[in-house]
Amino acid sequence: MTNFWVVIMLYRFLVIFVLLISLPVTATPVSMHLVIPGPSTPFKVRNPFIEKLLKLIFAKQNIDLTLEYAKENISQGRALKELNNNGVIDLTWSVTTHEREQALTPVRIPLYQGFIGWRVFIIRKDNQTMFDNITSLNELGKLLAIQRFDWPDHQVFIDNNLDVDGSLPFAQMYKAIENGLADYFPRSVLEVTRELNSVKSKQLTVEKSLLLKYPSSYYFFVGKNNNKLAETIKKGFELVLADGSYQLLFQECFGSALKALNLKQRKVLYLKSSLMPE
Repeated sequence: MTNFWVVIMLYRFLVIFVLLISLPVTATPVSMHLVIPGPSTPFKVRNPFIEKLLKLIFAKQNIDLTLEYAKENISQGRALKELNNNGVIDLTWSVTTHEREQALTPVRIPLYQGFIGWRVFIIRKDNQTMFDNITSLNELGKLLAIQRFDWPDHQVFIDNNLDVDGSLPFAQMYKAIENGLADYFPRSVLEVTRELNSVKSKQLTVEKSLLLKYPSSYYFFVGKNNNKLAETIKKGFELVLADGSYQLLFQECFGSALKALNLKQRKVLYLKSSLMPE
């Protein structure tokens, strides 16, 4: 072999070597396992959007996330308390309040862009006329709403002098409307369509004319001392916001449902809330 061809072979080897060492190194995916609250009847999945968002948040950091539901049925209020009891659950999501942010570690990025404080009503189909001419909170206050006593929304209704029953578990609330025990069940514009489709009631529908709005944000919450998990979620959340994948997921999960509710055509009643931290 002549010196010329030796030089060529060495040159090719050097080029290939430089290309190889300049390629980005793909780290081996890290696995993580988190226990979260399980679904309430009649759902088989607690929250499709949240579960997809969590997996996206961790995937952006090359973390293979596995989610497991808690073995017991855990209400929202109990889930928040259990976060500081090691091993029961690792993570939950909820409306933020002063008390919750003091007792736990929040990831202060709103999960739902403020839409969680936009409420429409589940009502009996034959009761639509009860709502058609309502133009004020005073008029709405003559009707009975249902919300769980440990939901922050329950306190919001009380603060605005709206009549609300907080005694029923979530699984019985739709039956309560069907049976006439209450007049309306306020639900977020993001959850009402999925819930109503799952209940499959021929007697219930979404009220057509009103929209309640009040300041409210949903955050991820972890235990008071679980700063590492909170930082991991925050970092991944910022990544999915920056690259647009959060907005794509939000549109995929809620876009068509929001459009179907005709929100721009509804009468808006504004509620005050003292629960939101500064």
